[in-house]
This record gives sequence, structure tokens and C-alpha cells, in this order.
Amino acid sequence: MWLIELAVIVLLGTSGRAIGEAAEHSRWVRTVVRLLVAALTLFSVVLAVVATTVGEPSLAIRALGAGVGVGLAWLGGYRRVLARWVPIDPGSILDTMGLAALQGAIGFFGGALLVAETLPPFEVTAEQLAGQAVAEVFLAFIWIGFPTRRGWRQALERLGLRGIDRRVVAVSVVFTLALFAVSVVTSLLASLLQPGVIERIEERLLPLTTAFASPVAALALGLLAGTGEEILFRGAIQPRYGLLLTTLLFTVLHVQYELSLVSMGVFGLAILLGLERRWFGTTACILTHALYDALAILLQGTLR
Repeated sequence: MWLIELAVIVLLGTSGRAIGEAAEHSRWVRTVVRLLVAALTLFSVVLAVVATTVGEPSLAIRALGAGVGVGLAWLGGYRRVLARWVPIDPGSILDTMGLAALQGAIGFFGGALLVAETLPPFEVTAEQLAGQAVAEVFLAFIWIGFPTRRGWRQALERLGLRGIDRRVVAVSVVFTLALFAVSVVTSLLASLLQPGVIERIEERLLPLTTAFASPVAALALGLLAGTGEEILFRGAIQPRYGLLLTTLLFTVLHVQYELSLVSMGVFGLAILLGLERRWFGTTACILTHALYDALAILLQGTLR
């Protein structure tokens, strides 16, 4: 089932990019895209109303959040204001479609974050992590226009992928320590102020920390998660849509942490990784993310 879900996501991303490129040159395609977006936005609002009526507030919040996020992206005035702080072209159909996808996801998963206390245990296999990483890397390359508008070297440069040297390793170690500092502070605060949330999170993540408790497994998890997520979020999305939107998306996708001080810590980690990307490139972010995840899994297994 998870393979089908990943395949659908990749297919949607690839199709969206192809449609966006076609819309740049065809007024007819642009019109069809706008009509589809209007229909999707209206459907989201109607679904939210129906879900509220039948007693499904979780679905209502997610549907409304997605609809508002997508609809806002198609308002020219909104895009022009956003372009003062985010390096998008407010007149570009490709940038508009990307912004709609980004904000729609933030709205949907942000809504899910509000009701995440009912989530089941978080179970994932190495195969699923590998599949997710491959899908994320594939989407990142498609997102930046490879191979239709960028060649291989141009794509690597746009994604911020460079070689590993001593400077990159040193930077990664420093940022890993900074990430742990943020994580420790927010986790301690959450333990004091939201003990019930911490208990639910630990129970939810128990299958994951148990399955990847060995050093080799923990490192594999770190490398897979770090490679896929950093190339997609920090490599592909951030340079076009800015640090804040990318950080918001990264945070709300980690719904397993609920709307809590822990998720605020994830927001802080994403800010640090975004700054690392801006100053030192995506390769350093991958190493930092991998080190942090691997050490966090091992420490949780040791302290349990």
C-alpha cells in the first residue's frame, strides 16, 4: 500500500510540473488549471461544511485549511505582497502552482496537527524509509525543472549539493550540537508543562525507536531521512519559497509530535537547518540531519 501512495505522490508531482510548463505557453491550459483550482477550492469548503455537519471536525479542519491555502495562492495581490519577502515571481504560473501545493499541504497537515493526539503508533520499515527517500529526491529534481530546464550539473548546483570536505563535516557537527540544544530545551519544557503529550509521543514512536535501535540501523535511518528530506525541503523548496514557508511545511508534516512544545522544537530545528542550507549548502544539512536522527534514536533506546 505504501508503495502505491508514494507512486501516486510522485505521479502527481511529475504531472503538476508538466502541466505547469505547458501552462506557461498555452492560454487554454492556464484557463483549465484556474478552473480546476477554483473547483478544488470550492470542493474543500463544501467538504468542510459537510464534515462539520456530520460531526467530523478533524476532516473539516483539514479540508478548510487545504482549501484556504490553495485559494490564497491564486490571488495576485497576495502573491505580490508575498514576493516582497519570498523570491517568487508573482506572475509565474509555475511559481503559483508550487505555492498552491505548498500552502495546501501546510493547511491540510496543519489541521491534522491540531487533532494528532489520536494518531496510532508510528511504525515504519527500512524499505518504507528507502522508498520515501527516493520519492523525495525524485520530487526535488522534478520541482526544480530537471531534466527539461536544467541539466545534471545545474540541478546539483540549484539543490545546493556539493562535495564533502573537512569544513562541511565540522559545520555539520556544530549544527548537530545546536539541534540537540534546541531539542533538549523544548523536550524538558514539554515534560514539565505537557507530560501527557510526551507520554503519547513516546508511545507513538516506540515501534520506530525499537526497530532502529542498533547503531547501523540508526545511522541508516538518519541517512535515509536526512537525504530525502533535506534535498526536497532545504534543497528544492527553500530557495524558491523562502525559509518560513519551508519551515512551516516541515513542521506540520511531523504530525506525530502534535501541536505541542515538541513541535515548536521541530520548528526551531527546521529554522537552524534552513540557515545551514543558506550559509553552507544542502550537503551539510544532510550530514547534520543524519547525525541528529541517528544519535537521537540511539539515545532514546539507551534511556528507555
